[in-house]
Amino acid sequence: MLMIFKYSCFLLFSLLSFCVPGKLNRPNVILIIADDMGWDDVSFHGSNQILTPNIDLLAYTGVALERYYSHCVCTPSRSALLTGKFAHVTGMQGYPLTNAEDRALPITEKTLPQYFKEAGYATHLVGKWHVGQSRVEYLPTSRGFDSHFGHRGGYIDYYEYTLLETWSVGDVSGFDLFRNDTAAWDVEGYITDVYNKEAISLIDLHDISKPLFLMVAHNAPHSANEGAPLQAPPELVRSMRHIDLPQRRYYAAMVKKLDDSLGDIVKALSDKGILDNTIIAFISDNGGITSGISVNYALNWPLRGLKMTPFEGGIRVNGLVWNKNLTQGEHLWKGYMHVADWVPTLLSAAGLEIPSNIDGIDLWDSIVSNRESKRDAIYEIDDYTGFMAIISQDYKLITGDVITNYSNHQGDMFKGIIGTGPSYEDALKNSTLYSVLSDIGVSFDMSHTILRNKIKVSCNMAKSNICYPKNGTWCLFNIKEDPCEIMDLSSKYPDIAEKLYSQLKAESKRIIPRQVPHEINLQAMPSLHNYAWDVWHASEGNF
Repeated sequence: MLMIFKYSCFLLFSLLSFCVPGKLNRPNVILIIADDMGWDDVSFHGSNQILTPNIDLLAYTGVALERYYSHCVCTPSRSALLTGKFAHVTGMQGYPLTNAEDRALPITEKTLPQYFKEAGYATHLVGKWHVGQSRVEYLPTSRGFDSHFGHRGGYIDYYEYTLLETWSVGDVSGFDLFRNDTAAWDVEGYITDVYNKEAISLIDLHDISKPLFLMVAHNAPHSANEGAPLQAPPELVRSMRHIDLPQRRYYAAMVKKLDDSLGDIVKALSDKGILDNTIIAFISDNGGITSGISVNYALNWPLRGLKMTPFEGGIRVNGLVWNKNLTQGEHLWKGYMHVADWVPTLLSAAGLEIPSNIDGIDLWDSIVSNRESKRDAIYEIDDYTGFMAIISQDYKLITGDVITNYSNHQGDMFKGIIGTGPSYEDALKNSTLYSVLSDIGVSFDMSHTILRNKIKVSCNMAKSNICYPKNGTWCLFNIKEDPCEIMDLSSKYPDIAEKLYSQLKAESKRIIPRQVPHEINLQAMPSLHNYAWDVWHASEGNF
């Protein structure tokens, strides 16, 4: 009997639940989100310009998600993350929420923190919310989080914590940093450091008699307000002088702060003694924005397109998952995963019941066992902008109206390095995470970095006459063979295009239509609310 129990316990432990007689100790779950970070802005994807040693070490000793997809802009991606549903079926697709809209993720939708809270977890959000703020019932602490410290809208100034919007009456600015229901006027410091400190404090003070679900949704590396979009400590910017162009130096410094935070959070988990029983996921919410509105000079190169487009650069993003029990297996998972899959995947990893009324698919066993993905289709549907896309097997079909000047290949000119650049090996060995891994007995050597070559995307960029969908036509790409979406195959394989279009049309029947244009409600004026972007709609109810 003892041998049978030990074997059963081992199997359960391998799925990240610690087994003791008569008790199940559920894993802690830490979800860290980067904002508007490009595919080529993590060094485990092959970049030598911006080094992210802490993020990379999680990938090298965990599992990097080669084909992780999100929605192409922040509100839709966060809605899908929280609900396990494609954004178009909750009405959250398209142009992101502004602070003057009385719109939110419907309160009829159950969220990831609510599932965890019902299972006895402590649930905390540090950082960005961006799925509704006009009413109290839309706020994080009404949607499953025990606490929220962060910004409710799309982004904030890194030092002043303000958000600027342009209305018909002119520019409107307000303070957007809150601790639960109250504006956090007393806070000072660089916002990435502020959020890092808060996350560490929550870990330090956590009651280990219950499991922890902590979401850290960083502002970085999203741009700040239009007048000063790129912000980082000057000494850190100066340390990036190996980077050719000044825009990228500022951006690299913002990413460096984000990477440092990840290392500090993992160290805090280790110091608390709970890292061994913790799942960590790191993701980007959407692709980077190399030019245009809210530009931060992120790079998706060589992937085509930017944030706000259905091309790979807009929706194929950074993703990884880590646990100490994953450190000995295959470190690259090639299967399709969508942001909506985190709800069932994390609930499964925690041994919790998976809801049946969602679009997300439980991929935990597929990732742990390095098996094929169970996801057979990914949709990017935006009736606000006017495009639809579907990914199925090796192919992607795009139809409708895309933003043309966001839908090309951008950023090659931003990749310049002066001289040889910093040593990647030194960056890894001097990182916080390197020391943490050593302390917990997880081995790492430079041979692990071969993953960079496996996951790096390379394309023949010679073809210039690329396809843009227009006038009811579509573009078809084999994204396995042509990840940069250069060669349109719709004429060569009309039967595949027709089949995918039929699937798209069927899925489009589930759309909850968006209001066009989005609302600007003068009741939200910060000057009416002590110059803060505070709750402004008094009545309860959704929409």
